[in-house]
Amino acid sequence: MHKKTKISVILSLVMLLSITPLAFMGSVSAAPGDIIATCGDGYLQDLGNGKELMHLEGSPFEMGYQQGYLDPISVSQLASQDWFEGVIMNLLDAPDWILEIILRDIMDYGRLQDVVGSVIDDATLQQLSESSGDNIESLLDKMMDLCTLLAWENLQYVPYEFYEEMVGLYYGCYDAGYYVPFEDILLLNMGMDAMLALAYPVVEPWLFWMDLFAFLSCSGFVAEDDATVSGHTIMGRHWQFTSYVLYEEMMFMEFVPDNGNSFLSTSAPGFIGVTSAMNNQGIGIGNDMVPAQDCDPAQFGMGTLLTCRYVMQYTSQLSEAISFIQNSIRGVSWIYGIGDGRNGETGGVALETSDNYCSIRSMSYEHPWWAIFSHDQIEHKNDLLTYTNHYIYRRMNDWTDSTAIDDSKDRYSWLTNEALNVYGSIDLEVGADLIDYLHPPSYDYYSDPNGPVGAAITAWDLTTLQAKALFGHYNDPWVYASL
Repeated sequence: MHKKTKISVILSLVMLLSITPLAFMGSVSAAPGDIIATCGDGYLQDLGNGKELMHLEGSPFEMGYQQGYLDPISVSQLASQDWFEGVIMNLLDAPDWILEIILRDIMDYGRLQDVVGSVIDDATLQQLSESSGDNIESLLDKMMDLCTLLAWENLQYVPYEFYEEMVGLYYGCYDAGYYVPFEDILLLNMGMDAMLALAYPVVEPWLFWMDLFAFLSCSGFVAEDDATVSGHTIMGRHWQFTSYVLYEEMMFMEFVPDNGNSFLSTSAPGFIGVTSAMNNQGIGIGNDMVPAQDCDPAQFGMGTLLTCRYVMQYTSQLSEAISFIQNSIRGVSWIYGIGDGRNGETGGVALETSDNYCSIRSMSYEHPWWAIFSHDQIEHKNDLLTYTNHYIYRRMNDWTDSTAIDDSKDRYSWLTNEALNVYGSIDLEVGADLIDYLHPPSYDYYSDPNGPVGAAITAWDLTTLQAKALFGHYNDPWVYASL
């Protein structure tokens, strides 16, 4: 039976077996702190200035349903091929003629046979591979179709409860009057890994000549002990992603699952996985892109968003978070910034990963003198760690065939030097200012001080479990939340 047929049968069974309706919506004139909509144990809370917190609680299906029912419009806008193609067009910041060359190389039939032929049948590869009549739009459509198929193939590595939550999301939207194809929900939560695993090995050699990933990157830091005011563990995370549609949908999302830890994320409806989050055990996480050739699009596992979600829900110490990622199925290069503010293992790491390698750059890491072809670190403190979008751990760049682009090196230098300037005085407020180091017009990186944030800037106090975030527009007020 075809995968789509099987999933349709399963979805139908879930609908037939589902319990009484969960949804109860309310609409009132809202003031900060007011609950503006409810669905079972889930709700939307007004935080003032047009910002919201979505609280999700219950079983996997219930939490997914609540998310879909409470904000189906946001889900429908983000869980779509249109949004995903927009991300790619923003991701590859290049002239059209270069973009077409890259897309043709990615979708070359012979190459696809080599990298995904073990999981995608030959007839499909012939249909989806590039042809002489293709343009950028048709190549993107083919790439999206292939990414969707690869997400289906890797669904086998996703914990069943996360799959149930995606099913709940589908039905929550459906009952609220919005049809969002399940495969688009899958694409939103797993497709980035499929796309990057396909694209990185082709794009990376170009990076020696040009920065193709400008403005679509990430930054982070972890500080503790003498670096902070009260010895707290403070973590900063700039999810420096596209503002396309996303800036209008960002919010705080609080997950209280029946099993595991509760956690808080700066995210948007549609995401079952997370990009920036803190759990009630004091663990924080973020994931930074790092282009490398050591990728496997045929087997990338559950993907980075759901990997971070698992860490939030089921790990309580830094060592547990590291161990889970080390032993998980990976197929894409990522840098995981992980912090711990409680439970005896305080500190942080930049976990530098790829398909075949996983290196721990801890706060005590010192670059060896002989690693002359690896990018050197700037911070030399046992309680401060910064990271952007290039490997620093010795030899990771040559093991994985990864180029450190100038944009990433510049941002690492700016962030680290600013962190050293406020060393000893970092708390939640200073940490928020620090991770907002690119606030326009700083460094002439962004031009419009009133422009949209791409996509969220968050400071986490992993000791007191407080958060401060900026999303929407750069001139919007910051938003606070806590666990």
